[in-house]
Amino acid sequence: MKDIKTEVLVVGSGAAGITAAIAAARNGAKTLLVEYNGFLGGISATLPWLGFHDRDYRQVVKGLCHEYVTRLQKMGGSSGYVMDPKCSSLVSINSHIWKILAMQMAQEAGVDVMLHTHMVDTLREGDRIAGIIVEHKSGRQKILANMTLDCSGDGDVAARGGVSWEKGRTADGLVQAPTLVFRIGGMDKAAFVKGCKDKSLNYREWITPYPDLWKKMQERLDATDVFILGGFAGLMEKARKDGVIDVPQTRVVGVKLHQADQFQVVMTRVLGLDPTSVESMSNAYIKIYDQIPQLLEFFRRYVPGCENSYLLEIAPMLGVRESRRIMGDYVLEAEDLLEGRVFDDAVSMGGYHIDIHRPSGSWVDSRNVKAYTIPLRSLIAGEVEGLMMAGKCLSATHEAVASTRVIPICMGQGEAIGTAAALAIKNKTTVRNLNIQRLQDQLDVQGAEFGQSIGPPNQKAIDEYGQLPMEEPPTEGEMDAATSDQKHWIR
Repeated sequence: MKDIKTEVLVVGSGAAGITAAIAAARNGAKTLLVEYNGFLGGISATLPWLGFHDRDYRQVVKGLCHEYVTRLQKMGGSSGYVMDPKCSSLVSINSHIWKILAMQMAQEAGVDVMLHTHMVDTLREGDRIAGIIVEHKSGRQKILANMTLDCSGDGDVAARGGVSWEKGRTADGLVQAPTLVFRIGGMDKAAFVKGCKDKSLNYREWITPYPDLWKKMQERLDATDVFILGGFAGLMEKARKDGVIDVPQTRVVGVKLHQADQFQVVMTRVLGLDPTSVESMSNAYIKIYDQIPQLLEFFRRYVPGCENSYLLEIAPMLGVRESRRIMGDYVLEAEDLLEGRVFDDAVSMGGYHIDIHRPSGSWVDSRNVKAYTIPLRSLIAGEVEGLMMAGKCLSATHEAVASTRVIPICMGQGEAIGTAAALAIKNKTTVRNLNIQRLQDQLDVQGAEFGQSIGPPNQKAIDEYGQLPMEEPPTEGEMDAATSDQKHWIR
């Protein structure tokens, strides 16, 4: 087939990719977006979006991401921002309306879209990434680009182009446990809220040790349709002892959605996944699909208000929280997040807690962070020219990516690299030599946040919603009874 030539090539249309493509096209670059699914949005089209704000309730992700939320609300496709003392903030979305909007906005910006297309190899010319080779219904094809943006989630372009990468935690290479989310309907909201108010059931473990914060959360349960769950451990243990469930999770994790009778379940998981192995990924799906009927039965029998609940939808793809991390010009570390570091070449921000879904256990290992910036250097692939990355494959450590991986923060990264790529092409330079002030000025014009305008802590919101301490007690769950059975592991 005839080769395709474009200025900016974006591989993967998840949270980072769709935003990178729109930003590049809006900034005047001829842009092609390659996606293996038949829709845009990736994992962002399966989940509520967490992490727009920091622990001081300042909005640290704006720009295109905020535009998405605003337009979704106008279309009746999302809640507003809902503040949360642990997860900063969230927006409950109608995933199918988001798919429609994502396609609309890509077309409005002039993005060329190539769906049901698999990237099979990377084109490298010396120390420059020149494009990719794809396979699709029409056959095999070369795509040549001035700039290639790896938003594949797995760092596929970088890996096949010989760029250095890491995967998993340093000790054993294990990645965070993945989840296939599903959605249930038929909940009785009043009964469900009554159960959440029963302190003995402990619906939200992060909150219960702090009486004033617990009271604030309880007062809001009746007034909102959207809130997060991370608890009900006693109910899970009872169901395990009764023989109803045998899953490697010990808490009810999920989000009460803006649709009054719906809940997003984020509780399936497997351990030992290698997200770069087709055999491992296939085995993960087999194990997880076996867990969904068990969890449905658990909700019906044990969770207040869920006696008549039913399965509405299973996400079309596994939520892989961690895969390859491309080594860039700077590796973002946990200390950068804990200290709230502001880099000279900051191009986006985050404020979500370090949220590690244990690679060899249940529940999560969490550390609260300060609002931090993400430097352009962590979005430029090392050792080569012509390649940038955003999303969970940015240049970061296992710990740091546990914060930067959430959907809004990935969108912020995407806007940064799409804008940087377009400006570099327009100014006939490389992204490394791009004037950082010029890039930051353009991001500022677009409404993006990189630390220039977040202001002081939002004391009014802190008083209204409460605030967890920076240092919290550690949680348990490493190699516990729920996760030690080998059948929950992929070997």
